[in-house]
Amino acid sequence: MATVINSVLQYGTRTILQPPVVRQSILRKDLERKNPSKFQCGSLRFRPIAAVKETSQDLRPAVKGHRPSMWADLSFSFDVQVQERCEEAIEALKEDVKSMVTAKDCKPLDKMILIDTIERLGVAYMFEQEIEEQIEQIYKFQAEDGSDKDLFTTALYFRLFRQHGYNVPSSVFDKFKDEDNKFKETIIGDIHGLLNLYEASYVRYHGEDVLEEALVFTKHYLNQALPQLDSLLKEKVARALEQPIHRAVEVVEARYFLSFYEKDESRNELLLGLAKLNFKLLQNLYRKEIDELTKWWNEVMTELPHVRDRMVECYYWGVLVVYEPQYSLSRLAIGKAIAMGTALNDTYDTYATLEELETCTGIVNSWDIKELDYIPSENMRRVYHFLLKAYAENEHEALKQGRSYAASYATEAIKRMARGYHQKAKWFKGQEVPTFEEHMSTGVYVGGAEATLAIVFMDLEAASEEAVDWLKPEPPIVTAASLLNRYMNDRCTYEREQRTGQFPTAVDCYKIENAVSTEEALDKFIEFAEDAWKTINKEWVASRTAPRHFMKLALNYARGVHVTYRRGADGFTEPEKGLESDIVTLLVDPIII
Repeated sequence: MATVINSVLQYGTRTILQPPVVRQSILRKDLERKNPSKFQCGSLRFRPIAAVKETSQDLRPAVKGHRPSMWADLSFSFDVQVQERCEEAIEALKEDVKSMVTAKDCKPLDKMILIDTIERLGVAYMFEQEIEEQIEQIYKFQAEDGSDKDLFTTALYFRLFRQHGYNVPSSVFDKFKDEDNKFKETIIGDIHGLLNLYEASYVRYHGEDVLEEALVFTKHYLNQALPQLDSLLKEKVARALEQPIHRAVEVVEARYFLSFYEKDESRNELLLGLAKLNFKLLQNLYRKEIDELTKWWNEVMTELPHVRDRMVECYYWGVLVVYEPQYSLSRLAIGKAIAMGTALNDTYDTYATLEELETCTGIVNSWDIKELDYIPSENMRRVYHFLLKAYAENEHEALKQGRSYAASYATEAIKRMARGYHQKAKWFKGQEVPTFEEHMSTGVYVGGAEATLAIVFMDLEAASEEAVDWLKPEPPIVTAASLLNRYMNDRCTYEREQRTGQFPTAVDCYKIENAVSTEEALDKFIEFAEDAWKTINKEWVASRTAPRHFMKLALNYARGVHVTYRRGADGFTEPEKGLESDIVTLLVDPIII
């Protein structure tokens, strides 16, 4: 599979997603003959409404109703007093916790356990600089430290170092293998060590066989030991087997870890109090944001009857990409961007005719709201008015903050996404037959990572022109995150797409080209997804000169893909099979302080 990813990374994808200029030029020549006064030299125009209405509109597929939002009966409110009290209490505790992080009389292992705990409780963003300094010091110290570390310590150090960008070799685990190159039976009873080795296996690169073996080994023995464990350790192991740390949504996992930590007799009450206050503050803020987005969406939704009503799920994606309180504008922008992507997807996949899509894709590429009058369908005009208007609002905010470069790039990213959807529509409607690799090349754009990150860049003060320049040439970590989304989405929606007549999908193309069964192809897509994760992990460590904050956005996007599809279903379209429990944890269930 690495050949497919490498091919996309090496040769790029944009050459196959150029604007549909040929078709537009044909339309233009037809219209110039009929109405030459409509055209001026060098301008690009689309077919007038009267001309388009002559075509048959009976070809439109019937709008198939999606399940209504499962959150329609919920209301979210913001408590100003709660927010103010939490902010004051947090400020009172932060300095004491910072002193714990920077304490010089703390042993390296104890410091690493403390850092791991702070990160898992979701409050590490308050102490980023101090944590990085401590990790760097311990990394330098352990390179000179010749002491023999046990499995727990080795695995914890390994995972934390890699998660902080240090390229620790996986050979550190060789000492836990026997003469037959198998993991020693003596470590089977070390549940805490096995649990840390299991978590460490998820930061593996391509070719790290020892970590592939570690994943299989630890999964087997942790599952075997699970029924006999004491209640707290049992809860921790069960949660880890369902959701490994490295692929988790940080703020959601913080809530789960909080429930474990408050039962731990060795807990630090200061940390526990800070974490609870932080989660309460965030939950209160998130409720305010989702209330704002829901009101915006409810006005839009009545105009778009063929589009899935998944605004809460869209907003959840905003949280998983940037959960920290200072990024409220980015979360709102991402929520709107995912909603726009959903509207585009549903329009291209199941609603519009090819002729309409040809015109509409051209309008997106011209980015001129006045061209909307040339779309004959009222619903189609609403879709594209919604898209252009929402982006114009984000662009206005970016321009006010002096980031015109970010606005320009975000516009180009959504244009590429629209062209990608248009290409898929031509395949599904039988106009062209793609290869599997062509599917994946298009998937880089419809996978959404680039468009999502571009939106965030419009709203982040830290998004300098240099940071946008990093995103423009399709950095491998962003490409891999998009491909990961395509692999998991294609796999988990295959059965539904077969029922709705979408052929040939990427799974179909892979089956045909490789002469394999559906089951074999779907299993292969899991391998493809794991390969994408290995690329993400390697790039996270190898690209230390890249802007780390923006690399983290791509990593978080990949984490969002994992939690959306981890149960083998499309947890976005059918949240009861995926995102429901996380959303309830994040937005509904209160935390008691």
